[in-house]
Amino acid sequence: MADIWKKRVRELELGADVYNEVNDFFLAIEKSKKVEYPDVDESKKKAQQEIDKTEKEDQPEINKDKDLGYREGQHTMALTVAEALKEKQILLIEAQVGIGKSYAYLIPLVYSFKKNPKIKGAVIATSTIALQEQLMKDIAKVVEMLDIDDFEAILVKGKNNYVCEKRVHEFLKEVVDPSYQYILEKIEQEKGKALDRDDFLTLPDSIWKKINVKNCLARACPHYINCQFTLQKEENVARKIVVTNQDYLAQHLKMGNESSLLKNASVLIVDEAHNLEEKVRNSYTETIDKRKIEGALYHLYNSVTFGEEEFYPEQATISLLNHFFVKLRSSAKNSLDRHLEVDSYQDCDRVMINCSPTMKKEIDTLISKLMEAIKVTDQKSKQYEGLSPDKRAVDIIEQFCKLLKDLLKGDKATNLYWVKFLDKKGKYVQLSYVSKETSKLLANSLSRIDGSVVLTSATLSAGDDYQYYADSIGLNQVMGRKVFKEFPITSPYDYANQVLLYTPTDITNPKLDRERFLDDVVYRIRDLFALTEGRSLVLFTSRSDMNYVYEHLGLENFDYPIYLQSDNVDMKKLRESFENNIHSCLLATGTFFEGIDIKGESLSSVIIPRLPFPIVDPVVDFKAKKYQDGFKEVYLPEMMIKLRQATGRLIRSCTDKGIISILDPRFMEYNEMYNQMLTANLPFTTMTSDMDEVRNFVREKLR
Repeated sequence: MADIWKKRVRELELGADVYNEVNDFFLAIEKSKKVEYPDVDESKKKAQQEIDKTEKEDQPEINKDKDLGYREGQHTMALTVAEALKEKQILLIEAQVGIGKSYAYLIPLVYSFKKNPKIKGAVIATSTIALQEQLMKDIAKVVEMLDIDDFEAILVKGKNNYVCEKRVHEFLKEVVDPSYQYILEKIEQEKGKALDRDDFLTLPDSIWKKINVKNCLARACPHYINCQFTLQKEENVARKIVVTNQDYLAQHLKMGNESSLLKNASVLIVDEAHNLEEKVRNSYTETIDKRKIEGALYHLYNSVTFGEEEFYPEQATISLLNHFFVKLRSSAKNSLDRHLEVDSYQDCDRVMINCSPTMKKEIDTLISKLMEAIKVTDQKSKQYEGLSPDKRAVDIIEQFCKLLKDLLKGDKATNLYWVKFLDKKGKYVQLSYVSKETSKLLANSLSRIDGSVVLTSATLSAGDDYQYYADSIGLNQVMGRKVFKEFPITSPYDYANQVLLYTPTDITNPKLDRERFLDDVVYRIRDLFALTEGRSLVLFTSRSDMNYVYEHLGLENFDYPIYLQSDNVDMKKLRESFENNIHSCLLATGTFFEGIDIKGESLSSVIIPRLPFPIVDPVVDFKAKKYQDGFKEVYLPEMMIKLRQATGRLIRSCTDKGIISILDPRFMEYNEMYNQMLTANLPFTTMTSDMDEVRNFVREKLR
């Protein structure tokens, strides 16, 4: 094995000390892990070798007492990252569950800081706070192991995680309860520290949302001089590793050369990079609602009045404006009703707009009325010397008219438009929009970065390559940079023996009869719960499906708790309750598709009732229209990446075992239709549609 890696080093011409030292580091680990095996059955010997070379999934200690366990895939990835750092490449690399990708990029990165004084700084961006905090611990361990002095890593969380002194003062003025006074006292005591959510764990979320950073005024804030959140953001990142979230990164990618975060960074590493496209799109997304336009109209008219004179917008204009947003709401609800039942409209992020001929005529009339309002107020202002229409109000109205004209262009519009519901009942809506060229904008941002870029995740490939992901983030449009796509590094886990994939074919197709499908799902989940004695995570694509199943399961029939994800339950506490109560079950959606990491017998079954296809999403629909077979080229890859995230919840260590149940019968239908494409994208080779085989697996492996 040592000769193989030495040859690889020569082939890649890794001449610098950094790359040789990274290679020597892993070779030393491999050598320390070599074990002499007794003369036993070959199959058992091979299994034992795999166990010995693959450590448990929990992060290893890197210190004088414990060695980093050797993983061949981790070694491969570390050398690939080392080369990318040397050549200033943009590297795309999938490292599947069990590889230990964090250490695979941290070790060459920290070695680079040690050996290369030209490294100015580095940024590591992830999607979750949990991984950001874990990375800070891992960096400290690597730095200690490599004996690096004067090295600093800083953690910059999303703004909602920090307390805002200005908002605390405002909150304390509103409440009568003096028990909250300790918040301000703690801020005074901890001057010089950016206090975050972890410093106020006893506060309920409803109170935290009233005192955290929301719309930061930066230097315009009266508390700016002592605001550690703002000062932390402006801190020079030279010779430091900054660990942050992808939302914060996306904002700085927009800034280009003006970014204080990226201008001093020689390396950018994006972990959980499958989320980057969405984060960048969110950073470019703008919204507008009725109140903003109506407020601008009244400001406009008021700005050209004199003395006691009253001058208001025409009621016809206000009525047309109201009617437009009513029609938006109606169009969005009709789009949703054709695809699913909704418990909370607020959960629907992007809902497509279908403009009927009547609605288009009304939009034309509204545009005319709004432009007329600008003209009338301009003429009115000329009656009095020194008066002029409010410029900001004019800009808002003109921009709105421009958007409406673009909306009327349909498929030829410059932007993508959708409706966002602002409340659970779907009474209030806003119009959201973003450029169709998001991937090009991201490509331009990546092209401007003066250094290496590493994009990694456990789920980047769809089909047999990275093409879908690469196209989505614009890698084919990056100019002046070498983009290197490393083959996906497969998991070291023995999925053939650790996992049974159960795909029943006797459940009703959800597209044909939703209620019957859900009834079938309820009965099958009951059977699966009984087999595994709980210990199950059920991942739903919609809250309405989740609530229906929860209400019909018959909780009184189970001797263990069945937890339900809901708005009034803290996600961290919910996860801990599920993990600590071994036989419990959890019904969840959303963040739990990739936000839960539980090892051991607490999680022995992952159940996915419905395939996670995107629904009435204008972004995905726009992508699909570029292809002759948009379903195969876009909808299937979107679904498969999400499905791989969900199935990846089960096996988190080399000793885990369990069942993955995909109850949607369309899985096998599409798999046959598209030449086994779905099963080829999952690492599980032991499959069945027979419940008796599931029972046998449970009896042999889980009891």
